[in-house]
Amino acid sequence: MRLSDVITGYWLDKRLDFSPTTIPGYERTFARLLAFLSDPEFSDIASNDIRRFLAHLADHYRVSRRTVHDAWIPLSSLWTWAENELGTPHIIRGKVKQPKFTKRTVDALTEEQVRAVLAAADYMRPYLSRNGKEVIAARPTADRDRAIVLTLLDSGLRAAELCALKLGDYDAKRGRLLVQRGKGDKARYVVMGQRTQKAIWRYLALRPDARPKHPLFATASGSHLDRSTLRKLLARMGDRAGVANVHPHRFRHTFAINFLRNGGNLLTLKELLGHESLVMVQRYARIVDADIDRAQTHSPADNWKL
Repeated sequence: MRLSDVITGYWLDKRLDFSPTTIPGYERTFARLLAFLSDPEFSDIASNDIRRFLAHLADHYRVSRRTVHDAWIPLSSLWTWAENELGTPHIIRGKVKQPKFTKRTVDALTEEQVRAVLAAADYMRPYLSRNGKEVIAARPTADRDRAIVLTLLDSGLRAAELCALKLGDYDAKRGRLLVQRGKGDKARYVVMGQRTQKAIWRYLALRPDARPKHPLFATASGSHLDRSTLRKLLARMGDRAGVANVHPHRFRHTFAINFLRNGGNLLTLKELLGHESLVMVQRYARIVDADIDRAQTHSPADNWKL
């Protein structure tokens, strides 16, 4: 049985076990493995082939050490499934070490940096006209992009979670969003302050025909943003603002740290961020009693009067 056939069987059995945000990463890793090994007989693949493949990811695709670390997980999952389903020896567990990576430090954005990024949402980079005059043109997506920045800042949403939001997930009366399928395929609510709600209201006023099933934050064609587009959008805004490393997860860090600084507690933060344990949120506590609805009082956008 070839590698491609085993992968097909794996997905027939396992696809429903994963959230929509997890599946693309697994599929990408399997596709790269197929291309690298040229779809061999599954039983012919050896541990050293997996080691070579992980090195290939870093060299050929120029991915980060974290990405190589993460690629080990679907590979091990595939061989665990094949071991149970097909009786194939596990060539990864106990034989191919999961690559290590250096964890990023928690690098929150400052108030001044957030203000600069918001200002960069309004205008394009200045350019010279034919007569030599400097032109600063307004950006057509300014209202949407300001709403995105403030939503990330006030909610701590992951990139995939924000991109998946539909208009029907937004409860304007309570100022909260329903994350239907967060990490681990778990639903949760997040809340925003008044200024973020106003930014969303202003943006949605431009889309009077939008329906509950439509994306909350849409592209020009009306489709959902994807994570790559979101990252590029924020990075370009950061470039125009003169702020380095502007990406969705940095807003997540900024939300978490300011939530605690403004009086929030770890248990509520854990629920808002969608973590299963306090371990992940305790790192924020090292840097710096309310329920989820009261968490609106900890809004960075409101406290900074953005």
